[in-house]
Amino acid sequence: MRGRRSLRSRAPENLGCQRKYLPFGSSVTPATREEKLGLTPPLVFGPALRWPLAAGSFIWTAFWALWSAIVWPGISLALEGPNHHEITVNLDPARKSAQIRDILTVHLNEENDFVLNLYLHGNFWLGDVKIPDNADFIIETTRALNSEGDIPLTQIAIRKITDLPWPEFLTIEFDYGGKVFDPQNPDNSTASDEGIFLSGASYFYPQTLAKSGPPDLMTFKLTVNHPGDWKVVSQGRKMADAKNSSHVVWETTHPMEEIFLIANRFEEFQALHGNIRLYAFLLKSEPELANKYFIAAKKYLDFYEKLIGPYPYPKFALIENSRQTGYGMASFTFMGSRVIRFPFILNTSYPHEILHNWWGNSVYIDLDSGNWAEGLTAYLSDHLLLELAGRGHQYRLQQLIKFLNYVNKSNDFPLIDFKWRTSMASQAIGYGKMLMMLHMLRLQVGDDNFLQALREFYRDHQFRFAGLDDLRKSFESASGKDLSNFFAHWTYRKGGPEIELTSATQTTSDGVHQLQIEVKQTQSGPAFPIKLPVAIWTKGTAVPQIKILDMTEKTLTSSFSLSGEPGRVLIDPYTEIFRILDRREVPPAIGQTYGSPLASRILPNREDFPDVLMGYHQFAQSLVEESKMAGPLLDDAKSSPVPKGSLWVFGRTNAYARHLKPQLENYGVELHEDEVVIEGKSFAWKDHSFVFTLRRPGNREGSVTWVIASSGESIPGLIRKLPHYGKYGVLVFKGNEPENKFKGTWPFQPSGLMKTFYPGDYTLPPQVPLVDYKPN
Repeated sequence: MRGRRSLRSRAPENLGCQRKYLPFGSSVTPATREEKLGLTPPLVFGPALRWPLAAGSFIWTAFWALWSAIVWPGISLALEGPNHHEITVNLDPARKSAQIRDILTVHLNEENDFVLNLYLHGNFWLGDVKIPDNADFIIETTRALNSEGDIPLTQIAIRKITDLPWPEFLTIEFDYGGKVFDPQNPDNSTASDEGIFLSGASYFYPQTLAKSGPPDLMTFKLTVNHPGDWKVVSQGRKMADAKNSSHVVWETTHPMEEIFLIANRFEEFQALHGNIRLYAFLLKSEPELANKYFIAAKKYLDFYEKLIGPYPYPKFALIENSRQTGYGMASFTFMGSRVIRFPFILNTSYPHEILHNWWGNSVYIDLDSGNWAEGLTAYLSDHLLLELAGRGHQYRLQQLIKFLNYVNKSNDFPLIDFKWRTSMASQAIGYGKMLMMLHMLRLQVGDDNFLQALREFYRDHQFRFAGLDDLRKSFESASGKDLSNFFAHWTYRKGGPEIELTSATQTTSDGVHQLQIEVKQTQSGPAFPIKLPVAIWTKGTAVPQIKILDMTEKTLTSSFSLSGEPGRVLIDPYTEIFRILDRREVPPAIGQTYGSPLASRILPNREDFPDVLMGYHQFAQSLVEESKMAGPLLDDAKSSPVPKGSLWVFGRTNAYARHLKPQLENYGVELHEDEVVIEGKSFAWKDHSFVFTLRRPGNREGSVTWVIASSGESIPGLIRKLPHYGKYGVLVFKGNEPENKFKGTWPFQPSGLMKTFYPGDYTLPPQVPLVDYKPN
């Protein structure tokens, strides 16, 4: 769920404002002139976060803290069953404002003499608030702020004035309006192409805020009156909307976590796939683009229905955003204009967002019990699609490399604590480690039970909140195994095992060949329970036997009787175990330098062009601004001795670069006077930028990234783009944009996991994928 939303709201603290007490047979006194004019502190939304798309090389922008954690002021009435909103919005996009009427029905659960607290954005003027035909309640309205003091809210507290029990449900009518808060546009810019994006974070409808545990769910009917050249999209089914109409109704009977309202001057395209209505809301009339997304949606909806169960919603919509986002919500995805025009998105990120309608957008995430949905979605989309193409092991290796590059003792945390992606480290844990845990769970229970467990989990928890413990119970039910120890280690512990093949010996007796191996987990702390795959080749055979061993202690000794002499033994041949890689195994890549906590920066003493030298200084400074952890800034003429750790080296004439050229020669890279030759391809120095990441010379710990820019104008683009090429060791860009022309990785060498007894041609056959069918 790329950038979907973050921590849900908690109840706010009250300000020292006057309270109003009125019988609910009456209405709240209308807001003051100052309140109507919105003279309240502006809402400051959280900072934009950027991260790479799994298969892309551009920026995904999402907005952190769509729901900010806020301080609990008292005890509120518990609710039973979803709330229901009947909302009518008169939308004025030009003024970024709306007049809103909401008839809210809340289902109550009596617990002593509690209060029902509801919240609206504090910039709305509040008109009538009524409970029709019922005078047993009073209202208190209080101005409130979140714990950081930057989100103004109006708290509407409903209290009984009699000793009679709370009714089973309560219907409350609200009239209010004013400037709407758009999390994408907190400054209320009126640029015409920005559109309007409202969510639960906008507080454009009254909502309850939980003290702890999952938030209250809701159903709704959303009627929007809008300018005729605008269109409005939300969750659920579109009930009414004529062509060129200024009126639309969206309705959902499925319990939702929040309500969305997205508006812009969209061109609307539709298609039908069985009972599912497909939409494309684009900012230009591009029927061919819409049709490409309809074709992709149909094949992935069919694929995931077969894999997991029926698609839960009556529609799926692609909505174009002028900002480069990658949101996935219930029944739609909200993706950036540039993003949707990359051809690879149709078969990478698009199926990921479609799959989130099963995981996260219909089986909801109980954040207090661990966010399992991001890893599971990545496993069954990004990973499974590559596994079906025979490259699943490569994807899993990249997850281990990301963990090694970005996670360290200071930022590691257990899976149970993962809520949302906030950094490369949290992504490596919540996405990468979680999907590796799921793969190991698949080894524990077998493929058939794995699929059965996922189907049961989806069936039993649809439109409910679920955590990691609920996932465990589904896998135990499907497999008949007690998985409590496995989940305890893998969800409550940091880090992972460090695995080493410490011994491999052979003996022969009476024509029977014996292979004995010893494998150790060398990390501190107890062993992690794993099913350990071992590949064994016999002399003269190209295809190995694959053995699966139970490793529950830190040392595992095992013997195998073979029909021939052992030729090679390899631990974890398909990269199926989450483990902390040995640095010697990992080919140097730019992500290692970005992930280094204190990478020194070495600038050239001179450059032929001043703008290039100034650009290198800008690049070096950006590393401090981005990570807050960059090491010292050095001059290549005065850089000795170079500090420990990774290095950034800038410039073709940088004196330190002489230490790097022997490694490049070993990799077959030729540096000539006018050109660079990589894998037989020639690139002129002129108008090309080069980025090489290598091991720190002299067997010292750390990596070195050497950046050679073609011009000063190309450097801002390199600053922006390079973080999204983390797995590559060599990169070539052209022009000032700059445009990527070559990307490559250095050879991978497994270390400490293999013993070769006799030289030979030892290959691994393709793995059998999870299912024998593909998206079609």
